[in-house]
Amino acid sequence: MNLFSVISEFNPFHNGHSYLVDSMRKQGATHVAAIMSGNYTQRGEPAVIDKYARTKAALDSGIDLVLLIPVTYSTASAEKYALGGVTIAEAMGCCNTLFFGSECGEIQKLEKICETFESISFKAWLAGYISSNETYARAVELSLVNTLGEEYAEIMRTPNNILAVQYMKAIRDIKSSLIPKTTTRIGVAHNSQAANESYASASFIRHLIEANADYKKFVTQKSYNIIKEAIYNKAAPVVLSNFERLILYRLRTMSENDYKILPNISEGIENRIKNASWHSTSLDELFNKIKTKRYPNSRLRRLVLHALLNITEQDCAIPPQYIRVLGFNERGKEILREMRKTAALPIIMKAQDIKGLNYEAHRQFECESIADDIYALALPKIGKFGKNFTENIIIQ
Repeated sequence: MNLFSVISEFNPFHNGHSYLVDSMRKQGATHVAAIMSGNYTQRGEPAVIDKYARTKAALDSGIDLVLLIPVTYSTASAEKYALGGVTIAEAMGCCNTLFFGSECGEIQKLEKICETFESISFKAWLAGYISSNETYARAVELSLVNTLGEEYAEIMRTPNNILAVQYMKAIRDIKSSLIPKTTTRIGVAHNSQAANESYASASFIRHLIEANADYKKFVTQKSYNIIKEAIYNKAAPVVLSNFERLILYRLRTMSENDYKILPNISEGIENRIKNASWHSTSLDELFNKIKTKRYPNSRLRRLVLHALLNITEQDCAIPPQYIRVLGFNERGKEILREMRKTAALPIIMKAQDIKGLNYEAHRQFECESIADDIYALALPKIGKFGKNFTENIIIQ
């Protein structure tokens, strides 16, 4: 078995993802596992369709096994998101390669940036820029200009390269045996609101889905069918504005301590959020009132989402406690058979498997359950309570 893993959101599964799967097969993968975000994503937003629909689309489109990234990691910064995914890939115990798309497409250059992050010179430049009130992303960019030059700073201006470097950094940090491999991302730029003949960014496709416009040529046929079914059943689309009243209610009623225990809260931003929530009547107005140079919208969305989902700094400090299986096919069954011999974490096939695990595992599962129940409230037709306990694994 030559098992490749990919850390993913598949929000939704589109033609670019099919290209990625094909690239893994061409590079020797006999089996492919996706470590996928659940109902919330790294942008600090809900997934446009739920995790089980996206699991089915992935299995229909070439993935063999789908595993879950805990919500405390799927809604975190790029560094934390990468750490969660890499930790699970390593914990499988039988995965050889971590595969990812990147704008750069050259593993040696990405590796050089990763190495530079550990240098004394880079860290000194980074600390200086952060202390001068630059955003973290801008501080990294400027520090790379000074240590490696403009070519490498340019590499870190694109989101898939940023994630690629964070994947490689996580592999180093946990001393993983995973081999990082990449392929050049094709099609349009990440988050681009334009498209070419058959490729579009996931954000553009989500925009088309929300607007009830035509997106069929940008996704696989099976993914298209799954999305259409979810829309017909009023289980999609799910967008952040669906949570507007829930978020404003939560922010207006949180205590001072509730704010202080949020992940990555600093510089008095909690007071700014609280005050803005009292005087805002929409999420757009809220974010316009609270954004600052140091707190761009993506960071604010994650912070506000953590407030809604009742996720604390302590929750985010818990490492992945188990490997949650969302779905598999026949080849995926072979992976699971091997994992039962090699996995460094418990394999969770159903909610009952949590019994007997430690407090941290129960709390991580509880965070996922709360998040799923809130997601159900934002569906076009309100969903049932407790789906994290009752939803069946997708078996192809």
